[in-house]
Amino acid sequence: MKIRSLIQDKKELIPVDVELTLLPGLPGIHFLGLPDQHLKESTARIKSAIKQAGFEFPTGSQILVNLRPSNIRKNSKGLDLAVAAAYLWETDQVPKPLLDSDFFVYGELTLSGEVLEPEDLVEDFLKEKSVVLTGEPNLKRAAPFRRQVISHLQELSNPQEKLPESALEKPIRPTAEVEFFSERQAKLIRILSAGEHSCLFAGPSGSGKTTVAKSLAAFLRPPKIASYRQMKRIHRHFGEDLSWRPIVKPHHTTPLMAMVGGGSVPFAGEITRAHGGVLILDELLEFQSSVQEALREPFEEKKIRVVRQGKFQDYPAQMQILGTTNLCPCGDWTPRGKKGFGRCRFSKIRCESYSQRLSGPFVDRFEMLEFTEKLKDPVVSAAQILSDLEKVFEFQNQQKRPEAGLTLQDLIATVRPQVLSLLPVSFSSHRRKISTLRVARTLADIDGSTIVEAHHLDEALNWTHLPFERLKRWDFG
Repeated sequence: MKIRSLIQDKKELIPVDVELTLLPGLPGIHFLGLPDQHLKESTARIKSAIKQAGFEFPTGSQILVNLRPSNIRKNSKGLDLAVAAAYLWETDQVPKPLLDSDFFVYGELTLSGEVLEPEDLVEDFLKEKSVVLTGEPNLKRAAPFRRQVISHLQELSNPQEKLPESALEKPIRPTAEVEFFSERQAKLIRILSAGEHSCLFAGPSGSGKTTVAKSLAAFLRPPKIASYRQMKRIHRHFGEDLSWRPIVKPHHTTPLMAMVGGGSVPFAGEITRAHGGVLILDELLEFQSSVQEALREPFEEKKIRVVRQGKFQDYPAQMQILGTTNLCPCGDWTPRGKKGFGRCRFSKIRCESYSQRLSGPFVDRFEMLEFTEKLKDPVVSAAQILSDLEKVFEFQNQQKRPEAGLTLQDLIATVRPQVLSLLPVSFSSHRRKISTLRVARTLADIDGSTIVEAHHLDEALNWTHLPFERLKRWDFG
């Protein structure tokens, strides 16, 4: 079996032939053609990746790998994938693709079989018609050749297409920790799950803020396979396994670098660990102000850029952010005017001063604001909520909306024209308008309507506009 790959020569990548055969002998991988120490150490990594991906490694044969031209010392970050692919094709464990002189295999392997694009795959060394089978890139870099990306060794069974969902490990939806919810909580869960909106819960202790936030992950839509693989790959870097969308709840004492990432050698932080899932900022006002300010960028950009010593690294941070907070230092004040003070031992001025920390650019990033109350009798089951949401997810899938979400123009196009005149002209920011339209679109999806009607917009304002105005005016009556 002979395929083409790449090696480093004087800090450049040049083509190399990888010739592989099996001979009787002790099982192992042996390189010929002046391999360096890095290549010799890759044998254990290649073996582990093959076995962890569910393929068979020879028990009575040795694998010989000849690298040509043989007169050059071989150094390569991407021969792992080339050797593994050549072996699997040679042993007919996966179908052989049609290979020609312009098809190259170049990728790094992890012990678990994941495929990564080597950092040096950026040189202008190939023709425009060349195709490189490689892994998921850390950065979206332009190249004069065509990439054919696989994220796991299992996908070699058909590198032209993604592996069918049935052949992959599927995400497993967790069971909600709470069996029953109040009508208000059930409505809120439907909106947050269907639209994946960010939300701030504000209210007294024991009013269900954290309960709803932690339960939300069990009601989210199943992730797409490509996204799920990325989530699992991120969590492996944290030494964790993942069976569903992540739910990350950092402690309020978490320092800035641990939250967003950093270090002299950049590493990912908690917001990247929450990528694809839910980030719960419990006791939001207790977080350092520097942490709150640092979260403003990923709120909107859905990524975080870490810059160190003139170099930068982008980490994904597309997550649903939920914050919870009390409105009073003792946590007993409720948003119901003078009657709401109850057992609160602080003055209204002290409570107002504490709650004023919620205002500003950071809180404006939240799309929804919910003032919670003491829990009422729960009457809606988690099973009923999930059943309702599955119908909503099916309706949304039929609409075939872009994965990046609807733009402002797209949102406006789904609103009945005469309804647009009902939008307030006194929005505190452009974000309030976009948030209102997005939540209105979600409410229409819940009703199975392709058009946003007036009652959808009216209800959306009660989540996205009026609560923020009441907070600014300290108006909880």
